[in-house]
This record gives sequence, structure tokens and C-alpha cells, in this order.
Amino acid sequence: MLTILLLFLIIVLGGADGSLISNVEVHQILTPSQKSEQWINLKTEANTGDECSFGSYECRMACVNDGICYRNDSNNLRFFLVGDTGGLPIYPYTTYAQKLVAKSLATIGDEKNIHFTVSAGDNIYFTGETFENVYKGKALQKPWYLIAGNHDHFGNISGQIAYTSRSQRWTYPANYYKVSYAFGKNATLVEFLMIDTILLCGNTRDITEANFVDMILATTNTNPNAPKDPAAAKTELDWIEQQLKRSSSFQLEFFKSRADYLFVVGHYPVYSISQHGSLNCLIEKLKPLLEKYHVTAYVAGHDHTLQHIVTEYSLSENAEKIPLHYVISGAASRSDRSVKHIDTVPQGSLHFNYPTGFNPFSQIGFSNGGFIYVDMDSEKAMFIFYNGKGKEKYSCIVIPRRKFTMNETKK
Repeated sequence: MLTILLLFLIIVLGGADGSLISNVEVHQILTPSQKSEQWINLKTEANTGDECSFGSYECRMACVNDGICYRNDSNNLRFFLVGDTGGLPIYPYTTYAQKLVAKSLATIGDEKNIHFTVSAGDNIYFTGETFENVYKGKALQKPWYLIAGNHDHFGNISGQIAYTSRSQRWTYPANYYKVSYAFGKNATLVEFLMIDTILLCGNTRDITEANFVDMILATTNTNPNAPKDPAAAKTELDWIEQQLKRSSSFQLEFFKSRADYLFVVGHYPVYSISQHGSLNCLIEKLKPLLEKYHVTAYVAGHDHTLQHIVTEYSLSENAEKIPLHYVISGAASRSDRSVKHIDTVPQGSLHFNYPTGFNPFSQIGFSNGGFIYVDMDSEKAMFIFYNGKGKEKYSCIVIPRRKFTMNETKK
């Protein structure tokens, strides 16, 4: 049926030669079975499937959970990491930083020809429709993979999930889900576990009846450490471990690891030096799993900063030290200059923090904001940290799993 639909689109939208119009992006769907020979074929021969346009719900869902999208058009995978993209809860619903970041995302996204955007929650601050009204650039019409933040949970989560089937880019099919991409001649595999940390650890105080000032300052209270529904939290945590296990130990007789890069994306940070700080709930529940299954990086938002924190662990007493990267990208609509929780991160683990200095109005969006661009190939992933004006502030190199080195440069 998918092939027939594609042929119809080619005839209707294409030229006389049957080619697709130039602004329709095409990828390939990989849905290999759980047989080892299928994966050998994937890794060595770049097994291909039906072609598909990213604009449709069906094609975006092909990358989710058990599906894998194979990018046969590039030896690199390029994407943005953003967080806290929502604007204000009152008119005009947008912030200066949000519009500044959106403009830079569009410009740099076109220059780099990104494939998608990963968003770490707080998509909407209670009301307004700032996503469609602000993120308008051509590069930003490609898939967005989103999760919920604490502010989203004060609103309508089911509405955000339902919007997935109505939008051509918004992809948030469930409270938690997995996204998988393979790319290049060796089909380098990248997996993102998109998790709901509010279900795991609880929400900040209820602000549904609060005034404007309370809503702006609502996340300054003590971090939650207990889920509202313990049974639902356990179900999610079990799912996380099941997915990490599948990503880390599939057919070990053929491959040391299924995923070359493995990311977990949640709204709350595990470690943070900023306003909210590190979350004990995630340190206790999630961090052991990140280390046990050798996750490449944990990506978060919540604190309105850009941070790079690196810890090390060993699989055994005398084994080589393995780096685990904690990346915060929560400055897409406002920024926070606080370092009040610097003592909650392991000593020597902080490699970068932005912004710095003093600005009393930054939390309501009168700041530059920021975001992260990632360009990866089979040998390394380059993380570039930009401020909202598109100025590079910092970069680091993250190596695929089991190649435990990292190099960094400050700008």
C-alpha cells in the first residue's frame, strides 16, 4: 500500500519523468526482523526498504519503536538538540530569546541540511500556539521528536500526543518511545530513548490556578523525587531497561553492540549546576541504567542553560574508565545564569556552562538563549553549542560506544 501511495504521489507531484518534486525529502524504512542474518545484512550491505516522504504520519512512525529509518543519502547524521521551546503563558506568547533561537535554527539548519530536531520537553507553556507560529524555517519543517516537560504536564498531554497525527513534523506518539536511524554505507545505528521523567519522578507544584508571576517562577521549588503514580513509573522504568538491554546486547555473537550511538532524552536533568540542580530521583533510578547499558549521552532540558557534564565509570574494578556525557539544552526560549547547584555535580565533571554573568530578565526571555547542533559519522559525533544569535560558544567530540575518548575545544 505504501509503495502504491508513493507511486501516486510521484505521478501527481512529479514531472514527466516521474521524479518527486525537489522539496519532498525521501528516506528509506528499515524494519528488519530479529534474525541475526538480517542485522548482518544491515551492517554490511546497508539493506534498503521502501522509499518514503518524511511529511506523512506513517513515514515518521516508521522510525519509532521497532522501526529503523535508513538515511541512504548521507554518511553523516545531522540534528538539533533543543529544550524548553515554549514561550510565555500570556500574550504575545513568545519571547525575544525564542524568536532569536528559532531564526538561528532555521539559518543554521539550512546551512547544515539537518535531518531532524530532538526536543527535550516544555514544548508549550500552558497556552498559546507558539510552535507553529515561531518555528517556520524550511529546515524546521523536518521531523521534530518531542517529549513532555513539567509544564506540559500542567496542560493537555493527550492533545500534544494526538497532534502527531495532524502535523507533518511534530512527532510525539506516546509518553515514552524510541527513535532509530541508520545512515551511511556501514549503516551506523543511532537510537534515542525518549522518556517521560515527570512520570518517573513527579511534577513541580500545581500552578493551574496560579497568577502570572507564580507561573513564571513555578519551577523554582524543590525538585520532585516521588512519582504521582508509582505503578506507572515502574512500568516506564521497566520499559527503559528493556529498551537499553535490546540496544546494548542484541546478538552479541555478531556485534558487541546493536547501537553505535545510544542517547536517552528526558526533561529533568540527572546532573545540573543551575537553578533546579541535580535530581536525586534520576540519580537513584536512571543513572545506574545509563552506566550499566553504556549509554552515550543523557540529554535534558528543564534548567534554561546549555551544559556539558562528563562523569566516568568502570564496568569492573580494574577496567578502563568509560565516559558518560550529560548534556543540557534547555535555553530555546529563555536562559538562566544561576550556578546555585554547582556542588551537586561530581567534582571536575563540568566542562561547559552557558550563559554566565547577571541578567535579571533572562528567565522571561530577554536573553540570547541557545541550542546544540550535532553532526555525527561512524567515527565521531561533534556537538556544537550555539547561543541564540548563532554564535558558536563551545564544541566537544563524542566517540561511538566502546571508543572511550573525548576531545573538546572552547571558543
